[in-house]
Amino acid sequence: MKGVLFDLDGVFYVEQQLIPGGIACLDWLLEQSIPYRFVTNNTTLSRTNLVAKLQGLGLPVAEQEIVSANYAGVLLLAQRNLKRCRLVLRPEAQLDYPPNCLEHPDAIVIGDIGNRWDYDLLNSLMYQVLKGAEIIALHKGHYHEGPSGLVLDSGAFVAALEHATGKQAIVVGKPTQTFFELASHSFGCKPKDLIMVGDDLINDIKGAQQMGMHAVLVQTGKYRKALVDASNIVPEGCISSIQELPNYLQNQIR
Repeated sequence: MKGVLFDLDGVFYVEQQLIPGGIACLDWLLEQSIPYRFVTNNTTLSRTNLVAKLQGLGLPVAEQEIVSANYAGVLLLAQRNLKRCRLVLRPEAQLDYPPNCLEHPDAIVIGDIGNRWDYDLLNSLMYQVLKGAEIIALHKGHYHEGPSGLVLDSGAFVAALEHATGKQAIVVGKPTQTFFELASHSFGCKPKDLIMVGDDLINDIKGAQQMGMHAVLVQTGKYRKALVDASNIVPEGCISSIQELPNYLQNQIR
C-alpha cells in the first residue's frame, strides 16, 4: 500500500456535520507516512471554494490534495480546446471555467444544480445537443445523501438527454478510468498499490476495483444495507465508519 484515496461527502461529513474520527484517521496516516488524496464527484464548488468549505468544517485539507469532478471538467475542456460551453452548474462551480455560453455552444457541461432541473431546461439542452453540442457530464451519479435521505443526482438528467438525443455523454468523474488514473498519478504509483475508501458502491467501490485497487466501503453517508445486499459488487473491506480505518489498515499490513 502506497497511498489512500478518500471520497469526501458521506465519508468525512454529511451536509455540514463531520463524521466522528475523520481527523484522527488523517493524523494517523500522517504519523505512518502514508500519503492520501481526496477524490470527489463534487460539482457544486470550485477547488478553492471546496477547500474553504472543508476547512470551515474543520478538515485539514489542501487544494493540491483534492481531485474533484468539477476540476477534472476544467482540464478536459482545456485539453479539447472547447471554449464555447453552456455551463449547467451552480454559479460557485463556474469560477474556473470559460464564460458561460447560452447560445450555440460546442459543449454542455452538466453538474449538480439541485432542484433547478425542469422540463424547459432539459428541452433546451436537448435542442442544442441535436444541433451538435457535446454532452460533458462531470459524473453520472444515481443519487446522493440529502438532509432527509437519498436525493436524485444529475446522472438521471444526463441519461435523459442521452436517451432523447441518441448521443453519449463524455463522463469526467468517478467511476471513469480517466478520473482514477488522474488521482493515481499524483502518488507516482500504480493503481493496484492504492486503497480507495468510499460510501458509493458504483462510483467508489466498482470504479476503484476496475483499476485494480483495494476498495473499502464505509457504512455512512449513502450506504444502505439493502442496496449492498442486492448488488453483485463486493468490496474487499467494509467498516462502520472512517474512524475504523486505522485498525483495518493495521490488520491488512500484518
